[in-house]
Amino acid sequence: MGKVSIRDFVDFDKKLGSLKEPQEWCEAVRYSPCHKFLAVASHDNHLYVYAIDDEGKYSLYKDFSKHSSFIQAIDWAADSSYIRSGSGDYEKLYFNITDKVHEPAGATTTKDLIWATGSVKLGWDVRGIHP
Repeated sequence: MGKVSIRDFVDFDKKLGSLKEPQEWCEAVRYSPCHKFLAVASHDNHLYVYAIDDEGKYSLYKDFSKHSSFIQAIDWAADSSYIRSGSGDYEKLYFNITDKVHEPAGATTTKDLIWATGSVKLGWDVRGIHP
């Protein structure tokens, strides 16, 4: 079961939303640095990106289905423009969030980006973590 329940930080009993698209359990969940998106990495090999509106409602922004194995780690670029993800078969993929596309040359096109987090451990570009 992959359903994700969004809860209030102060009042955990207060449910803010429920994300029902993932079909298997989700190993990684991460908000974008701009706080306008939530990325959910599922064992169904999909990366789900949800948009968060001004009222705090979540809606599916894009379902990326490029991985060939379960996704175990995700990182946002510091400017929230890209996500990189790592899967169980050691595949690392890049996704352009603005254009809603998989970026096949992501390791090259994102080489000057600063990454807000560093949970994807594979590759020469795992550096430049923003404090």
